[in-house]
Amino acid sequence: MEPTYLRTTLFQTDYFEVVSCEWGQGDASPLHGHGSSQCFALVEEGVFENFTDFGLKKELSIKEPGQVIVTPAGARHEIRCKSVKGRTLHVYTPKISANTDKKLNFKTLKEADIKAVLELKLGAKGVTWERLEKLFNGISEHSISTSSPYFMNQLFSGVHSHALAAENLIAKTKTTMATFEASPVVTLIETEVVQSLCQKIGWPDGSADGVTVPGGSSANFMALHCARQRKFPDYKQKGMPSQKLKVFASEEAHYSLKKACVVLGLGLDALVLLKTDFQGKIEVADLDHKIKKCLKDGDVPLIVYATAGTTVLGAFDPISEMADLCQKYSIWLHVDAAWGGPALFSDQARPLMNGVSASDSMTFDAHKFFGAGLTCSFFLTKQPQVLFEANDVAGGDYLFHDSETLDRGRLTWQCGRRADAVSFWTLWKSLGDDGLGQSLDRCFTIRDELVRWIKEQPRLSLVAEPHFLNICVQVLPPSSMDEKKDWSLKVRNHLKENDLAMVNYAADQKGNSFLRMILAHPELQLQDVKNILTWALEVQ
Repeated sequence: MEPTYLRTTLFQTDYFEVVSCEWGQGDASPLHGHGSSQCFALVEEGVFENFTDFGLKKELSIKEPGQVIVTPAGARHEIRCKSVKGRTLHVYTPKISANTDKKLNFKTLKEADIKAVLELKLGAKGVTWERLEKLFNGISEHSISTSSPYFMNQLFSGVHSHALAAENLIAKTKTTMATFEASPVVTLIETEVVQSLCQKIGWPDGSADGVTVPGGSSANFMALHCARQRKFPDYKQKGMPSQKLKVFASEEAHYSLKKACVVLGLGLDALVLLKTDFQGKIEVADLDHKIKKCLKDGDVPLIVYATAGTTVLGAFDPISEMADLCQKYSIWLHVDAAWGGPALFSDQARPLMNGVSASDSMTFDAHKFFGAGLTCSFFLTKQPQVLFEANDVAGGDYLFHDSETLDRGRLTWQCGRRADAVSFWTLWKSLGDDGLGQSLDRCFTIRDELVRWIKEQPRLSLVAEPHFLNICVQVLPPSSMDEKKDWSLKVRNHLKENDLAMVNYAADQKGNSFLRMILAHPELQLQDVKNILTWALEVQ
């Protein structure tokens, strides 16, 4: 759609672009974005209606002479002139990028080629700011566009305007979360986010706590760390107990549990993997059986991990039943809800998390579905005293000052920490509980419509009925003579190499490959996912 207004570029460099626009009554720009550029439009004459689409949120405003329309990077907007005539002056910083569509910007350069093109090698002599700017442009040019809805390679997709703004604020304040004295405001922000998440879980107000950690893997580590502290309060002073400790988790659980067992000195043999059913959920009878065996062997059942949203299938373990067993045997129950935690915000999805209030701790990644800055992860627990005792070495009580001056650095094994909580606080503050929940419900609607469409396609086969926002689908070859086992992998590579889509893949127990599509992009449309699968069916 061609614009109906007169657009004149007055000045342009790599750093910014200045454009003058003249409008008649009813003239409007089409809904559009500016890529990685911000737009500031001064209303010089007339009255304008501005519609801004942030992906997770939409806003409408009226602007008059002397007021400025601000469209942050990553957002789309539409301007409409409401007066007989109008005039606006637009400044874009940096100049509008040519790659503002849904292209992945995938480059098949080899490592040596990238180093040659971008001159990444460091040396004795520095370079000018102008040279750095050109290098930044080159890095952007040769990087994958995770802002495209066709990027489904991980459990996140899309770049939020609000998250970008928060990251800018975090960088500008450049503070550490070690002490209240150094970072009073962001300490209170972290406290607010943590307490609000604990309330969502269903823990009594003020009885629980938590802390930001550098990723969901660290949160899963923290759970094992705390479980050991509760079971063996003297371990900090005396070292590991002599008994063999056992950790119970799903066959589909995240590999970070193996890392945690190694780092904390338990060894990989401590990890007891539990059987899962055809949907990828833990079989509770198997958990009961293996706990009993552990006790019979004289070992110590230390912690049980329930997964809320497994990496591949998106399965939710039966948390309530697992909680009953953990209570019976006095075992710490941790819920790894790094991916599935957003279900707490949706009335439709909340039943997936039934029983979570009976857990001792939970992992929550705000940078996955909700799209906060990478990384924005939380370890949450209703055993705050244990959290403090496990990590503090200075001595004293958990609340050694009033709540506003608690140095929250004493709740973590880290020293300096980024103010990561600001990123999710920004999104939550902007959208509220309702907006966050609606963003999840919208993707559930897309999921349900997509599943119906997939079932109508003879060459597409669902690996499992989706519980969450993971769509695992096998693409069958066009001819019965073709190898079925690796066809989906071939399709995946074709989509990537032709800059169509970057979709992850996995294989079932028989070795048959399938595509794993993740519905997380804030502007994702049903047609986007249909496009990917249509392209997949066209591969010969």
